[in-house]
Amino acid sequence: MALEPIYETINLNCKRCELKEQIKVECGAVATEEVSRVLSVSAWASVNENEVNDGQISYSGKATFFISYLSNDGQIKKTECGSEFRGTIKDERVTADAKVYTTAVIEKAETDNSGLKLGVKAFVTVCAKVSACAPYQALSGGDNLILNAGEMPIVRTYTAKRTVYPIEESYELTYAVEEILSHGARAVITAVQCGVGCIIVDGEVLTSAIALQKSSQNDIIKENKSFAFRAELECQEAMPSMTATATVNERSFKTDVAVDEENGKSTVTVSVSLVLEGEAISEESLSVATDAFSVQREVEVVKTELPYYKACDQRSLTSAVAGRVTVSELPPSAIIMAVGCEKAEILSTTCEQEKTVITGVLLAVAYIKDGDGHVFTVNLETPFESEFDCAFGCDTEITADIKAVKGKAKIITLTELELESEIIITLYPAKRHSVRLVSEIKEGKDKCACNSGISVYIAQDGEERWDLAKRINVCPSEIERINPDLQFPLTGKERIIIYRQK
Repeated sequence: MALEPIYETINLNCKRCELKEQIKVECGAVATEEVSRVLSVSAWASVNENEVNDGQISYSGKATFFISYLSNDGQIKKTECGSEFRGTIKDERVTADAKVYTTAVIEKAETDNSGLKLGVKAFVTVCAKVSACAPYQALSGGDNLILNAGEMPIVRTYTAKRTVYPIEESYELTYAVEEILSHGARAVITAVQCGVGCIIVDGEVLTSAIALQKSSQNDIIKENKSFAFRAELECQEAMPSMTATATVNERSFKTDVAVDEENGKSTVTVSVSLVLEGEAISEESLSVATDAFSVQREVEVVKTELPYYKACDQRSLTSAVAGRVTVSELPPSAIIMAVGCEKAEILSTTCEQEKTVITGVLLAVAYIKDGDGHVFTVNLETPFESEFDCAFGCDTEITADIKAVKGKAKIITLTELELESEIIITLYPAKRHSVRLVSEIKEGKDKCACNSGISVYIAQDGEERWDLAKRINVCPSEIERINPDLQFPLTGKERIIIYRQK
């Protein structure tokens, strides 16, 4: 009698990878002849579009640079320029149905005064985080087969509609602003939850502005402000019982200043455009076979061990970090007015004894004034290590985003500064799991039928119900019907009786 196995196709989140590509972007700003010395370059980059096909990810975006400089007439000024970029990341692990989250980070920006215009050259690292579901065949039933079925957890993810969320906020300063020399915006997610048909994302945008005060003293003041936001991402399948993850990236950022000359105050308006993406996650159970046999025919059971990932709750953590920086000798009368262009880079993320340890590099620019009122800047860089009470275990893969805010520095000696900053780290943990299932049944020859009207089998110590049934080639329910007093696992002293009709 032929076997007729039934298979079900299941999809498991089993492909995860992070792909990176570094590209060079350039743009021209102010005329070179107008610049005496560059004070600082702050920059940000964003990916606006990406297209996923088998074997490649095509992307496009824009890099924007803000340059503060000392002009030839001794004035502190600011200019900005931008450059669009595009490229393709090729990798055979990318499939057309993969979910891809693409971001861009400016690793290094430097000015070039060799041409008619002061130019900026920068290296942008484009990072694509790829996850995909792979289809697998799992035995779920069939005629003339006896199955040992089990419940297998299936993680299903539902992608939210990509949302662009605008924020515009204003705040007042008690002094007149001549120019915003440098500014930044860092968006952080503080909570994610599922609603009915949507993913709800709470967070805040941390902004900073290095402001040149309108006075003869060339005073430079740093202003830090934060603004809360709540966004709803459309996701038709989402329900409150599901968990969710979300990411945020700054797409554009603008700071405008209006000065009231009569009262000497200023109103700063911050406009930020955020790009939010998210996924709703549900865990369901699916009944599939973990083993099978036939009483009529020999069968070869092919089993496959399948890995898959389940996203855990993301976490945003804040820590203060500090380090010493060696610099060229400062004038004895030097004072630090402000610290801007804060940036943190992660070098490693490890789990150690109930803690997650992050190591990285902190970078910033210090605006310094000497005793004669001359302003100059110093680039600062220091390594850091920070640990958090949230170990996820060795079976967890962790990706992380980091933002540096509220940087400040103090002079320790004329050749040494101490740089401090807050870092906000968002951890995206995903636990690795695996499941073993029957992926194929290969049919063999007919089994020899037992002609005995009654058979007695000797139990094996520790034998379970399924193992016994498969060994003696009898349906498990038939064994229990005839031997209702059996207790599993067996001790090896039992005698199992099987009656057969003649």
